[in-house]
Amino acid sequence: MPDDLQQLFDVAAALHAEGDFHAASTYYQRILERQCDHAPALAGLGVIAGQRGRNLDAVGMLRRACELTPDNPQFLYNYGEALRQSGQLEAADIAHAAALQRDPMYLPAHAGLALALQALQERAVALQLPQEASALQRRLASVFNNHGNALLGLGQVLEAIALYRRAIDCFPEYPLAWSNLGNALRTAGQVTEAEQACRRAVQLDPACSPAWNNLGNALVEQARFEEAPACYERALQLGSSPEAEHNSGSGSLFNLLCLPELSDAEIAARHREWGQAYPAPLGKVWRNSRQAERRLRIGYLSPDFRVHAMAHFIEPLLAHADREATEIVCYAQGPGMDERTRRLMQYGHRGTWVHGLDDAALARLIEDDGIDILVDCAGHTHGTRLKALAAKPAPVMMTWLGYLGTTGLPAMDYRLTDAWVDPPGMTEDQHTEKLLRVPGGMMAYQPHDDFPEVSGLPLRRNGHVTFGSLNNIQKINVTVVREWARLLQAMPDAKLLLQGKFIADAGMTGRLRGLFEAFGIRPHRLDLRPASGDFLRTYHEIDIALDTFPYGGGATTCDALWMGVPVIAFPARRPIGRLTASILHQIGHPEWLADNADAYVAKALALAADASALAEIRRGLRQRMQVSPLCDQAGFMRRLEAVYRQAWQRWLWAG
Repeated sequence: MPDDLQQLFDVAAALHAEGDFHAASTYYQRILERQCDHAPALAGLGVIAGQRGRNLDAVGMLRRACELTPDNPQFLYNYGEALRQSGQLEAADIAHAAALQRDPMYLPAHAGLALALQALQERAVALQLPQEASALQRRLASVFNNHGNALLGLGQVLEAIALYRRAIDCFPEYPLAWSNLGNALRTAGQVTEAEQACRRAVQLDPACSPAWNNLGNALVEQARFEEAPACYERALQLGSSPEAEHNSGSGSLFNLLCLPELSDAEIAARHREWGQAYPAPLGKVWRNSRQAERRLRIGYLSPDFRVHAMAHFIEPLLAHADREATEIVCYAQGPGMDERTRRLMQYGHRGTWVHGLDDAALARLIEDDGIDILVDCAGHTHGTRLKALAAKPAPVMMTWLGYLGTTGLPAMDYRLTDAWVDPPGMTEDQHTEKLLRVPGGMMAYQPHDDFPEVSGLPLRRNGHVTFGSLNNIQKINVTVVREWARLLQAMPDAKLLLQGKFIADAGMTGRLRGLFEAFGIRPHRLDLRPASGDFLRTYHEIDIALDTFPYGGGATTCDALWMGVPVIAFPARRPIGRLTASILHQIGHPEWLADNADAYVAKALALAADASALAEIRRGLRQRMQVSPLCDQAGFMRRLEAVYRQAWQRWLWAG
């Protein structure tokens, strides 16, 4: 038997987990013989007593463990369960509530508190105490709601939805539960029901700020961009929150990029107007060494060091950085890590989690780190920290790829781009930043690790052409539908396959079918599929991919090409619609780019008419992509680092 107390406890805990209560108790007792106030051993014995039905013994030992370690949520939960099992329901209520006060995300305590309240409520009903029963019913609704919040925070969306529904069953006029249900339904892709739930919330309580914010989100996900801003403004009027502030500011600017009816000048003006609230500091002095050829410290600020489309473009920045010429610091805005985060960390660059820092603290951190060039990878997308960057914490600041448009922020010096996304003379007037064009392309692509092999041509299996798009459904506007309908009308046997998260929603699929029917396309011509974790295999069923406009694809375009599927695109004048142009130029297929809507349809029809050419393209496209500049990650980084160096020298010369 080991002598060290921690070793003894580890053995006891392992035996306990295996269900050997007798042996575990022996080890727990041995610990207590040496240290009578060893709280974990007391708690372990208390749990075993409860598991053996000796509830009063369990209460005593667990009470003592909690007295010794009052901030341990697990001890408090187990104490609450022992109290509940012994019939001390009021005390169980208090213990579980105390556990959740210590750790609101401790899921067992949510369940334990619900069981205690249910028992109290049933007792009140049995004793014919209607007022007490009603109050307990409302408390139970709150517990279910809070449990749902905890599960949603852990990504357990369907389980959260079930708990919000239980909260509403307990208290049908509970506006916050309706609002949270709407938010969870939206996350699950059920946007029509999400809208209905949020509207029910604001009907019950017109002053419920979160409900207005969630209603705006539900409308945005349905591409009803014009209706959402009023909801966000109402949410802000009723009570400020970081999400409502983002949605009414940066989020609304982002949504403008999806609207084909807005002029580029109007979109740029709205961004400039936003930026006027965050003027650049005057007379700013940095402590950075002014040596021209020294090693530069580059900071990357992003919410997407995680499983996200942007990670396929961020990884080359880290994997192929010249460590002699640059030192990399990653500022991760995301709240946690996943398998992609761990993969990116393996490159060994310094990383800092900044999710909990306010704007002033983040700006101070960047400045204290002595960052020479700060690269923002988010722009106005979710997770943006542009307000922190208004303080100009680095001498040179650039924005890159995550947001293909101006930030409007006066302190932002440059937007990194290339000559295909922003042809010289085309988009300068849309920006407050200077455009820095990376020769040969503004990004490199890291393919998925688990990509399937390229399939044979679907046309030869099916006897008809299948066009397809896996772009976000918000990008599919009336103008896009009109051109796709023209294409289908010209090829009566062809079908169109669309896949996306919100196609899981009956309301959204009905809207899409209705739009196509308005242009003469019957529902049987459409193959509408909800998102799938195995989405790359969907390309096995697509002959030709169609890009959207004015908001085009990026990662989606790269994925299609990697799977051997050619992409036909109609680049808009605004940069957000021109990333596919850069991608196709980099892989040597600019002939798939159209100058106008008629050419877009004509190019798709011409490609569809030649099955032999399509099959040949499919067989060789991945290999061609692999040897193209798009996948030359090291070459891209040398060109990008040269641009960094030029920008640094320009700052030195200016000062």
